[in-house]
Amino acid sequence: MIFGALLALVSAFSFSVNFILVRRGFADAGATAAQGAFITVLLGVPFGLVSVLVTGQLFNFGQLAPDEYLLLAAAGIVHFGIGRYCNYRGIAAIGAPRAATIQAIAVPYSIVMAMLLLDERPTILMYAGIALILGSPALMIDRRKRPAPAGGAASATPAVEMRMVEGYTFSLLAAGAYGTSPILIRAAVEDATGVAAIGTFVAYVGASAMLMATLALPTQRHLVGTINLRYMRLFGGAGFAVFFAQLLRFFALSIADVSIVNPLMRMIGVFTLILSYLVNRRLEHITVGVVLGVLVSFAGSALLVTAAAGR
Repeated sequence: MIFGALLALVSAFSFSVNFILVRRGFADAGATAAQGAFITVLLGVPFGLVSVLVTGQLFNFGQLAPDEYLLLAAAGIVHFGIGRYCNYRGIAAIGAPRAATIQAIAVPYSIVMAMLLLDERPTILMYAGIALILGSPALMIDRRKRPAPAGGAASATPAVEMRMVEGYTFSLLAAGAYGTSPILIRAAVEDATGVAAIGTFVAYVGASAMLMATLALPTQRHLVGTINLRYMRLFGGAGFAVFFAQLLRFFALSIADVSIVNPLMRMIGVFTLILSYLVNRRLEHITVGVVLGVLVSFAGSALLVTAAAGR
């Protein structure tokens, strides 16, 4: 259990790197959510194949039953196809820190579903850790307006339009998708060993197949032709970061309960705020409240890891 918890934390950090690169892609390269999702999901297929070869799981495909492959493909469609598009729409509309914070609703949702469908039973200590992780991102959101630059001088920080209704709506939809996919993954791989890379690969194939099918729609046929080198540099890096994060998440879910892995994944909000301050400071305004939020969230993570070690 404790190793699965540690994998979840590293996965959360890698997800945060994806958030930062995606935010830069929208602000600097002028990309759209559909372009970002298309690039990062399709890149996951070759990355997934390489991971299957490197981890030596090429000959383990027989360990999964046909219905488990369907569950993994469904998880890929829900998480990579639907969830990632909604996530990117949310980031583009309200910024990475706010989007990550809203998506914390995925934690209680997935835990309730795990209790109902997988018969998981979180402990009191785990509930305390979950509460701290859920509450910590809210402590780091600055709702004050930035002062106008003195003397009418142009600000060094570009004006980034905040579309609150769109951002909150799509972030909540992403949370629903992200809260559902761990249940599907855990149901598919909990009785198998040495198939985490296979699961990641199959999920990306399922999501990629869905995205390729959407190109048949008249409104989507132009998508491929609008992708350029500026998008590929940023979203290529984001694609690798999010694939690595997903691979670690699959490994974590194969050895640990959803009620442990998914709350720890909410460290994404903390890591995203820290990286936003360090890398995207001109796009995301972060205050000293981040210090309190980091301490509270890490306290919650420590409780979860302690609970995992004691099970």
